[in-house]
Amino acid sequence: MHLSNGTVVFYTLMYFANHKDNEIQIMPNSTLSGSHQTDLPDEVCYGVYGCFHITSPWTDERRPIALLPEKPDKIGVRFPVFNKQTRTIPKFINLDEPDDLKTIGINPSGRIYLVTHGFLQSGKAKWIEQMINALLDQDEEGTATCIVIDWGGGSSPPYNQASANIRLVGAIAAHVIHMIYEVLSLKNLNNIHMIGHSLGAHLSGYTGYFLQRDFDLKLGRITGLDPAELAFTETDPIVRLDTTDAKYVDIIHSDATPFVPKIGLGLFEPIGHLDFYPNGGFNQPGCEQTFWKRKDGSFISSMYQFFSCSHVRAVSYFIESIQSKCPFTAIACESYEKFLAGDCFECDRDGHMCFTFGFKSYGSYRRMVESNQIIGNREIQAYLMTKPAEPFCRVHYKVLIKVSDSEASLLHGGEVGRFHLNIFGNKGEHSEKMAFTTDSELYEPGRNYTRVLAGRGVGKPRKITVSWEYNTSFLNPLTWRILSSPRVYVEYIVLQSLEHRMKIRFCSNYNIPVTSNSDSVFTQENCRFHPKPLETVLN
Repeated sequence: MHLSNGTVVFYTLMYFANHKDNEIQIMPNSTLSGSHQTDLPDEVCYGVYGCFHITSPWTDERRPIALLPEKPDKIGVRFPVFNKQTRTIPKFINLDEPDDLKTIGINPSGRIYLVTHGFLQSGKAKWIEQMINALLDQDEEGTATCIVIDWGGGSSPPYNQASANIRLVGAIAAHVIHMIYEVLSLKNLNNIHMIGHSLGAHLSGYTGYFLQRDFDLKLGRITGLDPAELAFTETDPIVRLDTTDAKYVDIIHSDATPFVPKIGLGLFEPIGHLDFYPNGGFNQPGCEQTFWKRKDGSFISSMYQFFSCSHVRAVSYFIESIQSKCPFTAIACESYEKFLAGDCFECDRDGHMCFTFGFKSYGSYRRMVESNQIIGNREIQAYLMTKPAEPFCRVHYKVLIKVSDSEASLLHGGEVGRFHLNIFGNKGEHSEKMAFTTDSELYEPGRNYTRVLAGRGVGKPRKITVSWEYNTSFLNPLTWRILSSPRVYVEYIVLQSLEHRMKIRFCSNYNIPVTSNSDSVFTQENCRFHPKPLETVLN
């Protein structure tokens, strides 16, 4: 495949960051692109794992240079096993000794999770340890098993070699799962859940494919965490993870920005039964740092963090979702823009189904199937918003601000600026201050403005405080204030909660404007003095 110069630089930096404690040698572009291996044969066979070729669809206009998997002993894939009793020093699955499976701690009646990494990582990645602990902690029966697919010996550059290696690793993993199925007398693979990040997501897809082709078995679930984009976008389904690889395939897209003009490492296209797009699927909150900002004194680490932050957020979101008591709700919508505008905000209305995000998503998906709201392999894209830092989960509020058309408001005219809102509950909890828009906007008398915001849950809202951020510009006469102070006459605010399915109207003291000098308080009680009936504004 062809890699742009920017992408070559990025993967070089990733290589440096992952090998910063070792001696580093700069690799030529040909090493990264794989162009030095253009004379290789079209097929290679590895015994029971079968033969692998690089003819179509493995090589096409999207993958102009495809490589063959390296030898099994070169990749050296390992399968450490963890359970409630064994979390630090695991036992390993030995493909040559099937009977050992009975003594290494795999409970055939419990859930079996297989977790795997992506490019430039290994099974010792910190996030894998965190995920294993979270998965084992949430298992109340204590019967769950976590198996890591550690293919670190085959995940090094060049990228297209690693992309080829996961085909063989997927076949090996399929044989391991089949061995578990046979030796431990499993009824089916419904309790087996594979979780893969980046290239590991497509590796999971290959595992599901080989299980069906070679053993007539189908995985219960595959979760793809920001599946890798490069060499997989718009390819034949056999080349990438897709819905045929397991009975349920769910995807979290977190870095789905196109490579041009900005590097994005994740796949944007929907490929699962249910595809989640937190914050639109790219540019995750909290990742807007510049790579000039050094981290731990290392420029290379800072560059790595800059480019990979959104890509690894899918992992962080999923780990948090395993045990979070926060609702973590996502709603199906035609686009993220429509979601933000509040066009998709009522669960089970106009086809806008609500799902639990992340680890617990299958429960809500199954309920939709059983109620016939989902028929067949319908593609579903669901959206949600998160906080920039842990804990990431937030609840969603649809906020409608009605600017008054009173005489005072009309005389004052429009204002350019930003609203900030803070929602308070009965026990003093509050949502934290939320900006109504990212940038300043013009607010005109008599108009409604709607936006979806994310903040902490507050139970039943009691009041809303509203502040006004005024921005003036010499070049924009609409922002000039010579004879009057900046102000907006807000008639009322309608607050709707996605998670708690409620809609409430809040009003200020009648005809008292919101100014930039202090917070204005909006309550339900003030609406009693409002001239319009409640039904007029809530319907």
